[in-house]
Amino acid sequence: MMDPQVEAELAPFAADLLGLLPPEMIRRVAIPRPSAELIAGYKALPDLTSVVADILDDLGFDTAIPGGRLSPLAPEQRIVGPAVTVRQARVRRPAGYGVAHRLVPRLGGLDQVTLSRPGDVLVIDAGGADDASSFGGLMATAVHSRGLAGVVVDGCVRDAESMRRMGLAVWSRGLTPRTGKHRLEIVEFNGVIDIGGTQVQAGDLLLGDRDGLIAVPADLVDEVLRRAQAATAGETALIASVQRGDAPRDSMSVLPPEKW
Repeated sequence: MMDPQVEAELAPFAADLLGLLPPEMIRRVAIPRPSAELIAGYKALPDLTSVVADILDDLGFDTAIPGGRLSPLAPEQRIVGPAVTVRQARVRRPAGYGVAHRLVPRLGGLDQVTLSRPGDVLVIDAGGADDASSFGGLMATAVHSRGLAGVVVDGCVRDAESMRRMGLAVWSRGLTPRTGKHRLEIVEFNGVIDIGGTQVQAGDLLLGDRDGLIAVPADLVDEVLRRAQAATAGETALIASVQRGDAPRDSMSVLPPEKW
């Protein structure tokens, strides 16, 4: 039975849904989304993930995912946006069964995009599957056209060149030409997932750059940005002091050594 709150939240989308995402798998539709001003504040941080990782360490959270674990398709890409979460699992029958019986792949398709908003980040937990794609060119086109900020996949993607050409920001464990249709299926939408060994909840703010990815808990987004902006100002002053050739003690007075 569907949660009454989820049923109410789905109602405005009823005319646009294609029945590709089973309603009983949807944990929530409405998720926290930061203001445009907050998003812009994070995007302005010069060392995005590293400075925020330090702030979250101070607050007792360890949500950093190294870039070597989930890699960006293009080294210069960055991402800031609330997470729309998807969990996938392997199908229980061989892929050939689905093909032979012409079954509709159960990967959620365009319904996932319909339930997302421009600026969101589609975050897919495929359990690190490295032998089938969790995300490909057709979905990438839909995500890009919808204006999503990008995609994070703890698994593989395909059609990488198409994604690069369209400028879609994507992080994944790797690439494969093998389709995930009839090999993987969606089992939960907007629930709690595991990405690269880190828990991510729907509505967490996903940050990404060349160093890796960070999930900022939704209820800490304001505080983390304030602290990150202050830390960035301190680091900027320290760099200027070092570049001027100030005495070490003078540089230490700008920013305590435990913050270096």
